[in-house]
Amino acid sequence: MRGTGIENLFDVIVDGYSVKNTKPAPDIFLFTAKELGVKPEDCAIVEDAEAGIEAALVGNMLSIGIGPEERVGKARFHFEKIGDITITKLLEIMNS
Repeated sequence: MRGTGIENLFDVIVDGYSVKNTKPAPDIFLFTAKELGVKPEDCAIVEDAEAGIEAALVGNMLSIGIGPEERVGKARFHFEKIGDITITKLLEIMNS
């Protein structure tokens, strides 16, 4: 992200070095929520990995899986590919 010239578009930038425990521990998501001043239950996590979905679930966050069901099937919502998601669908999910 750094060096791309778009850093100013984000309120918070975190990575695996920001926390001690990596996924499937929810630490990175919880840390990000804290940095943003948002409660975990008000967050949505879009993930393409099983470990990320597990982390979202343990962190009490809305999980949205992208990819094969065998990899992200535990997510609350599932999409085969990123192109299947629209802002309208995301808003519907967030309000459900």
